[in-house]
Amino acid sequence: MIKGMFNDETTADVCFEVCSAEGKDDDDGTKRAKTSTSFYAHRSILSGCAPMLAALFDAEDTGHMISAQISDVKPDIFQYMLGYVYGGSVPKEELMTHAKDIINAADKYSIVNLKLEAEAVYLNSTIFTVDNAMDNLLYADAKNCALLKETVLDFLADWNSTEAINNISFADFPLYTQDWITMTID
Repeated sequence: MIKGMFNDETTADVCFEVCSAEGKDDDDGTKRAKTSTSFYAHRSILSGCAPMLAALFDAEDTGHMISAQISDVKPDIFQYMLGYVYGGSVPKEELMTHAKDIINAADKYSIVNLKLEAEAVYLNSTIFTVDNAMDNLLYADAKNCALLKETVLDFLADWNSTEAINNISFADFPLYTQDWITMTID
C-alpha cells in the first residue's frame, strides 16, 4: 500500500520542488532555464522513515499542501531516494551509474540504508588503484562511509608499501589515518 502512495498527488500533504541545474549550456550554446520537478509525499511517512526530509516542513499541519525547495539533489536522484523511503528499490544499473550521487543525497537526508546499499554497489563497481586511493579515502571520510574507508585502507596496507609511500602524498590524509597507515606500512 505504501509503495502505491509514492508520488500520489491526490493523497499527499507535502510537495518537494526539486530544481535542476540552472545555466548549463545546450549543444547550441544557449543557456537553459532552471526547471523544477514536483514530488508529492506524506508527512506521516516522512516522519517515520525520513525525519530529515520531514523536518523541511513546518511542524504544524495546515490542512493545505505545503512545498519545500530542494536544489542540491538532481531530480532523478531525489526520485530514487524518495521512492526508497516509500519501500521501493533503486534499480541496480542506476545504483551503479549514480552511486556517489545517491550516497551524497542519502547522507545529506539521513536515509542510512540507501546510503549503505549505494556504498556496497560503489565498492563492487570500483577498481581501487594508487591513483584513486586518496580521492576515495577522503570521500569515505567526508561521507562517513566506513566500508569504503576500510576497503581503501586495506588496499593500501596490502599494496607494495614502498610504492605507496613514494606515490601517494599522505599529507592530505586525515590525521588519525596517517598514524594507522604509517604503522601498517612500516
